Amino acid sequence: MDPWCEIVTRSQKVRTKHLDGAGKTPMWNESFTLDVKYIGDDMQINVYDQDITCSDTVGKTSIKISALCANHGIDEWFPI
Repeated sequence: MDPWCEIVTRSQKVRTKHLDGAGKTPMWNESFTLDVKYIGDDMQINVYDQDITCSDTVGKTSIKISALCANHGIDEWFPI
């Protein structure tokens, strides 16, 4: 699998690089700055498998942006 992620908020969409041959345990080590207007919104994370013609959907999850605003961040797993 050559996975990549798309992060979608109300007003923005960003994506990671795809990782050749990363399989089911990719680590992107990328950072993004998102302009958040409403912390009550959800942030959608979509995971895809890069193919030559198109990308296949692997899975997705949704996270409340307000959960990311905790003092020390969060240390949780989210099912995809």
